[in-house]
Amino acid sequence: MIDLPQHAHTNRELESMLAGSKPLARFGDDISFLPNELLIPEEAFSPHVASGLFLRAEKEIEGSYSAKLGRNTMIRHVLFCVPDQAWRIPAMFLLMEQFNRTGKWNETLERIEGSLLGYTEEENDIWCADRFKD
Repeated sequence: MIDLPQHAHTNRELESMLAGSKPLARFGDDISFLPNELLIPEEAFSPHVASGLFLRAEKEIEGSYSAKLGRNTMIRHVLFCVPDQAWRIPAMFLLMEQFNRTGKWNETLERIEGSLLGYTEEENDIWCADRFKD
């Protein structure tokens, strides 16, 4: 496991957003696997969206995301964001659209995603050094 300066957000997105340490959470998977609270925690986030604490956005994107399935798939992306950081939503959708179009992920895309999710440059450096080591 990578020792990030701050706790990684995976599986703690809601907790991190409620604590104010994460501006955006992204969830998604092939629509054939949904709905699934473990993949997209709609019920957990729902009261916070209803109260106005978070915004919710959804977009289904067709692409080559899941090469393991051997076919193009339709991926549902669900984002939750704090309202004053709403600009992150179209930026994340653009990133996911480009990835799903090509099916190719790289360090640049990883760094953009990390920044949109609220990771610092230092955290991105540590994460990418491990993720993309030769």
